[in-house]
Amino acid sequence: MTTVRRALVLSMAERYVLIALGLLSNILIARLLTPEEIGLYSVSLALIGIAQVLRDFGIGSFLIQVKELTTAHLRTAFGFSLIIGITLFVIIFGGAKFAGDFYNDQRIIDTIRISSLNFLIIPFSTISLSLLRRQMQFNRLVSVTLGATIIGTSATLLLAYLGFGANGLAMGAVIGNIATGIGSWFARTDRQLLLPGLSEWRTLLNFGTRVSTTSVITTISMDINDLAVGKILGFAPVAMISRGQGLMNLFHRDLMAAIRNVAYPAFAKAHRENQDLEAQHVFSVAVITALAWPFYAFTSLYALELLRLLFGPQWDAAAPLVPWFCLAGAAAATCNLVLPMLTARGRVDLATQADLIIQPIRAVVLVVGVMIFQSIESFAILFAAISTLAVPYIYHIKSKAQPTDVTSMFVVMKKSMLITVYALVGPALVAQYPGDGTTGQSVALVALSAILCGATWTAAVILLKHPMSDDPLFKRALGFILRNDTYSNKA
Repeated sequence: MTTVRRALVLSMAERYVLIALGLLSNILIARLLTPEEIGLYSVSLALIGIAQVLRDFGIGSFLIQVKELTTAHLRTAFGFSLIIGITLFVIIFGGAKFAGDFYNDQRIIDTIRISSLNFLIIPFSTISLSLLRRQMQFNRLVSVTLGATIIGTSATLLLAYLGFGANGLAMGAVIGNIATGIGSWFARTDRQLLLPGLSEWRTLLNFGTRVSTTSVITTISMDINDLAVGKILGFAPVAMISRGQGLMNLFHRDLMAAIRNVAYPAFAKAHRENQDLEAQHVFSVAVITALAWPFYAFTSLYALELLRLLFGPQWDAAAPLVPWFCLAGAAAATCNLVLPMLTARGRVDLATQADLIIQPIRAVVLVVGVMIFQSIESFAILFAAISTLAVPYIYHIKSKAQPTDVTSMFVVMKKSMLITVYALVGPALVAQYPGDGTTGQSVALVALSAILCGATWTAAVILLKHPMSDDPLFKRALGFILRNDTYSNKA
């Protein structure tokens, strides 16, 4: 368990730095590029989203969960990666012209073709990154990821400043992936040169097909949103939805990515060693909801102020969307780790079954909703409704492989809800202050509210005896803060 905690600390630290870099990048890009250019890039990514999933083909997950990893497995994984990557590059590069004709905008052709270069680059980093995760070498992963992100972000900002528009965003991603490939290979302790092979193709194909089916369905349902909105309402509304979801994704995507990076190999290891997975899952839900729910509530309360501070007043139209997206994130927080846990148990079939039901329904409802209501607000409301209704079904699927400890789950989520209520009292009172609307005052009010939220959250975790209050990570963090406060007072 100590290894898992150490890995989680490193993964969370990495994610916080990545979030900071991402925020800085988004803040600058939001001022360097127009909503039209950002929306164009978002649509180009959505168009090749399915190809991105097929490119992965579950190869990374396969290498992490397979019980006895051999050189034959590694060579087969590399061979599959190369074949898939080259094939997808040819298809995407050649098919970019059809996207330009469909959207009546030839700019998107070059953007897609630049992004297609990633299919030739990523196969050379897949094996190395998967081995580092399997071996829980998150200290090396942190160095690789941060280094590549800094390089890619710097390149993106420079290209945006030089006027490359959406193409600059695509080129920055390519440069970042090149840096990841080089860095991940040097980070390995066994830097052996692998020749591609296919001797274990049946095993990999069986696992990869099931994982890819789930991922493809999820990607289609998510990316079709951008495709439909871009076609029906235009590129700018796509960017507004992206900005509204962006605040939610600070936790739902960014912080949860750090947690999943550790949780998946940890669940797989626990399953191999016949440990109690349900107890680990209940504790995970307790921690995630105690962190996520106050974050989403605070973000909803100060949506307009946060959007203006981060991206500028040109994104004000995204503010009404934020509370709905945060509601969706709060619902998802209760089941974010169910599907990774099922996959770690080898029950990819159940994870696939869940997505086969939920994701197509999500896609149809959202697209039809945009067509009928012709507004981005309807998109956000329907997104929240579907995310909330999906939770009981996901737990129904989970029960087929692992019964849920309903009593323990109810207790921990009740405490997380109370913590959220207590943490929001101060910020809610501050929000009533009739400010003058200046940037300086907005920063001061948001900062004061954040401090009050953090202080009451910490007190509530301790007083309510939330499960995370006994965790060594929480105690160490609290002790570090108290020591710094004591030092500051003495000074």
